[in-house]
Amino acid sequence: MKNYIIIFLFAFVITSCKENKKETDSTAVENKLTTQDIDYPVIKVGKGPDALFLTPDKSFLYVANVEDTLISVIDTQTDKVIKNIEGIKYPWGFVQLAESNLVAVSGYDKQVVIIDFDNHTTLKEKLFETHIGGITANKKGNLIYAIAIDENKVLQLDATTLNILKTFPTGKGPDGIGISENDSKLFVTNTEDGSISVIDIETGKQSILKTGGKPELIHGNKDHSLLYISNFFGNKIHIIDTENGEIVKEIENIKTPEEAILSEDENILYVVSFDLSEVYVYDAVTLEKKSTSYETGNKPIGVMPVGNKLYVSNYGDNSISIINK
Repeated sequence: MKNYIIIFLFAFVITSCKENKKETDSTAVENKLTTQDIDYPVIKVGKGPDALFLTPDKSFLYVANVEDTLISVIDTQTDKVIKNIEGIKYPWGFVQLAESNLVAVSGYDKQVVIIDFDNHTTLKEKLFETHIGGITANKKGNLIYAIAIDENKVLQLDATTLNILKTFPTGKGPDGIGISENDSKLFVTNTEDGSISVIDIETGKQSILKTGGKPELIHGNKDHSLLYISNFFGNKIHIIDTENGEIVKEIENIKTPEEAILSEDENILYVVSFDLSEVYVYDAVTLEKKSTSYETGNKPIGVMPVGNKLYVSNYGDNSISIINK
C-alpha cells in the first residue's frame, strides 16, 4: 500500500507539471482557417504522450510517455506499436548523438538513458540528484546537455559515461534547451521567469532574453542556425538566430502553442495549439499562415512530419493522431 501511495503521489506531481496548462484563459482565438473535416486514425500509446523522435531512416517513431515509465515504438509503415521500451522514468525528451544509432533520453525522475534505436534496447542509464527536463547534444555527439530542473542548472554530461563534466546556472523553472550551429551557445527556456538564457559554453557567461509569458519547447532547423521556441502563455513562437543569440522574428496570436517543427525540406513550419487541439501550417520563409489547419486529439503537444503524414502526440487522451496532409 505504501508503494502504491508513493507512485500515486509522484504521478500527481508529473500530472501537475503538465496539467497546469489547463489553467489558461479559455477564450478562443479567432480562427479563419479551413480545418480538414476528417476523423483521423489514432494509435493508442502510454500515458501522457509528449515528445517525439523519428529514427533517421524514418522507419520508427519514438513516443515519450511523460506520465508513464515507457517509450512507445511505432512502425511508421504499419502505424502500429511494435514495442514498449520499459524502465524509462517518465520520459521527457530525445536527442540523437551525432550520426550514430544512439538516442539520449531524459527521464523526469532524475534519469538519463542511452538507447540503441537499431534494436530498441537500453544500453546505459544514470540517475541524478535532480529532476531532468529538456536534453540536447553537440554535433560530435560526445557531449550531452540536460536540464537540472530542481537546481536551475544545465548539466554537461560525457555521452559515454554520463558523468557530469560542468554545470551552468539558468533562470527559474528551466524547461527546454537548444544548442547553436557552432556548438558555442546554449539556449534555455525559463518558465517561471518568462525568459530565455543564452549561455556561452566556453566561458559560462550568459545573457537573458526577456520574453514574458512562459517560453517552453525548443526545436531547431537542420544546422541549428535558427531555433523555434514556443511561448505557451505568450501565445507566440520566438525565432532565434543562434549566431547572434537574438530573437529575429516572432509568430503571434497562436493559442497556447506547443511544438513548432519544420518540414523535412524546411519550407513549412507546423505549430501545435494545446488548447484548441489543432496543428497550424506556416510558410517557413514568410511566416504567413497557410489556409489549412488539422484537427488533433485532446491536448496535443508533439508533431512529426513523415512523408505525406503528420504524427501528433495527444497528451490528453494517450494517443497519436495520424494525419494525411
